[in-house]
Amino acid sequence: MPRSEAGLHYELLGRAGAPVLVLLRGLARSLRHWLELPTLLAPSFHVVLVDNRGIGRSPPAPLSLGIADMADDVAHALDRARIERCHLFGMSLGGMIAQRFALRHPDRLDRLVIGCSTPGGRHARRPALRTLGRMLHAATRPRPEALQRSAEITLSAEFLRRHPEVVARWVSIDVAAPLSRRTVLAQALAAARHDSWDELPTVRAPTLVVCGDADGLIPPDNSRLLAERIPGATLVWLPGAGHDFATELPERTAELLRSFLLPAER
Repeated sequence: MPRSEAGLHYELLGRAGAPVLVLLRGLARSLRHWLELPTLLAPSFHVVLVDNRGIGRSPPAPLSLGIADMADDVAHALDRARIERCHLFGMSLGGMIAQRFALRHPDRLDRLVIGCSTPGGRHARRPALRTLGRMLHAATRPRPEALQRSAEITLSAEFLRRHPEVVARWVSIDVAAPLSRRTVLAQALAAARHDSWDELPTVRAPTLVVCGDADGLIPPDNSRLLAERIPGATLVWLPGAGHDFATELPERTAELLRSFLLPAER
């Protein structure tokens, strides 16, 4: 059920009346990039899929965009959907938005799952300069080539060898909803300004942190830092998985979400 009358574009999936789970994707990724995961979650949750600012059918992203703005966007989308409280799962940039949502809207959050993300700021572990150079170079290439090059960074080599078709799926998503370089820049600047370090100890929601130990984009040690800073947080490593572990391991990701978020399964 798509909704995009004003504010973020969002879609609803699954059982009305079930626990609400909001899914937030990363930089330059639309809700279509979740691929199989929403279908796996739909029997257990009322799933809210969100296109972040500048992505898909959501409004444009100004260069002044901040992570706090993106967190407030999610709260406004929940208002429009008449949803008071939710669980929240964010990956990468989506994980930064999820952190800020937990800090700005604590009364609307039940449980928090942060995937392959970072606290940002001076305490964060930075990507290798070589990785940043590869990402910048990819951004200058024609879109199909750019997506292939980004896949080589965000997916593990083993997964990409076994599933080269995933890049074709990303290309088809891009063709259907072309992404502007201005949006990529706006989101990248927002991510670069992200710093939740000092505030993370005030997060009240029970929190799960998940990361592939072969993440080639955001150093996995950032997930350890997040888990250490958030009171009572649990850290789960996914052996051999790259940055986009939800694409590589959708069944395992769904299993982790169900076991952490649903009381009957804990």
